[in-house]
Amino acid sequence: MNFEKLAGGSYAAFTAETFLERKINSFEYNLPVIIHGITAETFAPVWDKALDYFGAEAQTMLPDGSVHILGEISYADFIVIRLQPYTKRTRFGFGDVIEIIRRLRDPDGCPWDKAQTYQSIRTNALEEAYELIEAVDLNEKDKLMEESGDVILQGLFHASIAEDNHDFNVNDVLSGLAYKLVSRHTHIFGENKADNAGEALMYWEKAKAEEKGQKSIKDKLDSIPKTFPALLRTLKVQKIIKKTGFEFPSADAALEKVKEETQEFVESRDAKNREEEGGDLLFSVVNLLRMYGIDPELALNATTDKFIRRFLYVEKKANETGKKPEDCTLEQMEGWYQEYKRLFESNADR
Repeated sequence: MNFEKLAGGSYAAFTAETFLERKINSFEYNLPVIIHGITAETFAPVWDKALDYFGAEAQTMLPDGSVHILGEISYADFIVIRLQPYTKRTRFGFGDVIEIIRRLRDPDGCPWDKAQTYQSIRTNALEEAYELIEAVDLNEKDKLMEESGDVILQGLFHASIAEDNHDFNVNDVLSGLAYKLVSRHTHIFGENKADNAGEALMYWEKAKAEEKGQKSIKDKLDSIPKTFPALLRTLKVQKIIKKTGFEFPSADAALEKVKEETQEFVESRDAKNREEEGGDLLFSVVNLLRMYGIDPELALNATTDKFIRRFLYVEKKANETGKKPEDCTLEQMEGWYQEYKRLFESNADR
């Protein structure tokens, strides 16, 4: 069969069996895709996968030359997914996203996208990461999908800027990522065997240390970005030090340290000493939470959310009296604060 004539030039062709392989999951949407050798047994799974990757509205040519919408086809032993412009599609591939970003940064592209640099978008990655975390906490699947895309965009945007600067390109980024995933999973792609998540993490960290030439504790500590949020950086440092054996013998001992640091904070001599002791107190609290398996970042965020809910109730009750919270007494506000806890929170939340 003359595939080139059917496709109108260049194309990507797959047998039904090859198309259905799990490793075949990335398609060049700017080339026609030919799937041939379809049988009665393979049509349904081929059709399902094609719908997932190309969309029900994709224009599809059948062996007789007729063109149909993919979602309306009942059977065919040979199909050609025809090329369509971005504005006519609802399904896209990884290469499409890269090309769209490149197009936006073309000389005649978007003025804002063209003007961006590594430095100008550096905080965007942090913001998008936090929004993704919020989507996870809210368990909102649509938001999780959207925010996952936004996080991916940040990496690709930096890669596009790098291409223009001749620093590196998207293929370098993807190759580096793939190599890392293979080389650090020695229990999957190498000779090591991991029977549980703890062993798997051990092999990952060992491979990482070898790859980065981390031969000392200093090397590992130096690898922690100073731009991390303070609680996260503290947690990372403590986890590294813990592996040396420099650790409280129990959570009770860690709790005693918190009490000790609290007393030292109370007895602070001046503002500078109070700031230092305040840092010591926070460090000891993070240590205590870590020993209980609690992520301090998540715990503090949850408490902040809880405080906001309670105080918004205080504001509501103040407004019902014709006042703003700042016009009420502390006793009034505390009463409404406690009232919210009694009315709307279970014992487990208190």
